[in-house]
Amino acid sequence: MNEWTSRTKAVRGAKTIAMLLAILLSVSIATAQPPVAAAGENTNAAPVICIDPGHQEKGNNALEPVGPGSAEKKPKVSSGTRGVATGKPEYVLTLEVSMHIKDKLEARGYKVVMTRQTHDVDISNKERAEVAGNAAADLFVRIHADGDSSSKTRGASVLYPAESVSATAEQYGLSKSAAEIVLADMVAATGVKSRGTAARSDLSGFNWSTVPNVLIEMGFMTNPDEDKLLSTDEYQESMAEGIAGGVDRYITEIVGKSPWNPEPHYETIALTENADLYVHVNGRLVPVGAYLGPQTVTARERAGDWYLIDTWLGGNWIRLPNN
Repeated sequence: MNEWTSRTKAVRGAKTIAMLLAILLSVSIATAQPPVAAAGENTNAAPVICIDPGHQEKGNNALEPVGPGSAEKKPKVSSGTRGVATGKPEYVLTLEVSMHIKDKLEARGYKVVMTRQTHDVDISNKERAEVAGNAAADLFVRIHADGDSSSKTRGASVLYPAESVSATAEQYGLSKSAAEIVLADMVAATGVKSRGTAARSDLSGFNWSTVPNVLIEMGFMTNPDEDKLLSTDEYQESMAEGIAGGVDRYITEIVGKSPWNPEPHYETIALTENADLYVHVNGRLVPVGAYLGPQTVTARERAGDWYLIDTWLGGNWIRLPNN
């Protein structure tokens, strides 16, 4: 072996050792440092619930197909029924209760998508189903109230899409399970008379939906007593609590997802507006009655849209839905 060959092998050997040391050092550093999520990445997305407050201020009698490929057509959306005692329109009642449900689900850690939050909209039943589909909702919850020619008829029911109009067999099975669970929890929370669950094939919102979905008939606005009850804050809170509880039980027990599963997440966040502070107690996010003004904070955990930061009160959660 000549001197040049010997030197070449020595240099190559040194380079190999240096490369191995560099790799080992980088692995050691990566292991020691906290993981940093890529911009916009959310590896722990919360389950998505789409809530549709039924009807709207002005109905739209223009026709749309009742389902994909159907020759049958129905009005795009109606303004619904009206309370015989309160005079309240159904579209007002459904939004009132829906906002209570939204608050309760968000307090459990769910991401909530609303089809509407005002009365002055024009959204067809097909379009409402598309909102849920585009959001890849884990459950599409449609909120309605009932009406009947008899003022004595009362009670709540939960409808779900018939197997014949469901997008898949899985969608049908999940919708049916959701309907049964939500009704049971709603009845337990309010004491309302149960009228059971029923499969329907004639509702456009069901037929166009690609995600599991239910339609809740909270009670009869044509029954004077039930109409007045549905408009009380206490009853609406109970109704919303029962529905939210049923949705939560469906997601955790049937779908097998968790609305609250924090993961380590290290991110510097610039708050541009006030952020309320919460603590997580018994499965719910409870406000502590304090907030942070605009400033820069550092998150150390994330659960969906919620971030854990350290404050003068200890570890608190803030919600950044647009982060």
